[in-house]
Amino acid sequence: MTVRIEATADRQFGTNSYLVEDETTHDAVVIDANLEPQQMIDLVGERQVNVRAILLTHTDIDHVGGLPALLGAFGSIPVAVHDAEKEVVAEGKPLRREFGPPTEPVENVVSLAEGETLRAGSLAFEVLHTPGHSPGGVSLKIGGNLFTGDALFAGSIGRSDFSNSDSRALLDGINTKLLTQPDELVVYSGHGPATTIGRERSTNPFLT
Repeated sequence: MTVRIEATADRQFGTNSYLVEDETTHDAVVIDANLEPQQMIDLVGERQVNVRAILLTHTDIDHVGGLPALLGAFGSIPVAVHDAEKEVVAEGKPLRREFGPPTEPVENVVSLAEGETLRAGSLAFEVLHTPGHSPGGVSLKIGGNLFTGDALFAGSIGRSDFSNSDSRALLDGINTKLLTQPDELVVYSGHGPATTIGRERSTNPFLT
């Protein structure tokens, strides 16, 4: 299977949303729903793909703010999230007391669980629980690609200074679940450019 990956980013936070497409079947998923969802809606239209699900690496407002618009455009497709943050999506409860009101509740919510495979059409993602930035943070692996949300960035790591963050858990997850992956694995982060596991293992100043 050949996977095509394209990104859009919002201007307010530079949060990446990703369109992951099986180029054979044209099944696709959207990973994270940034604050400028029309960019993703337009991209889906250009690619003429079938969006089978929306996968959330975590539920900070800049990663879920576009959900209502995406669901309005794509229909009531499943929204996948770790159980530790499920109520943010299913009930509209805020993840952080530091930030504003959450989005409206979503009906079709499914679980992302450590060690399990999330299937969406012809696409299959391995789920790695990488908490610390937030309790239900996950990384999603498909082929030679790894979507790390706000756990691991090019040259940096996620914030862990929120009330429900855990700096030790963040570093533990990065070291045991991400840096143990092959060097050539391409890392697509919640913010900023793509990188590789090998590059981050050898040069990331937060991991030395």
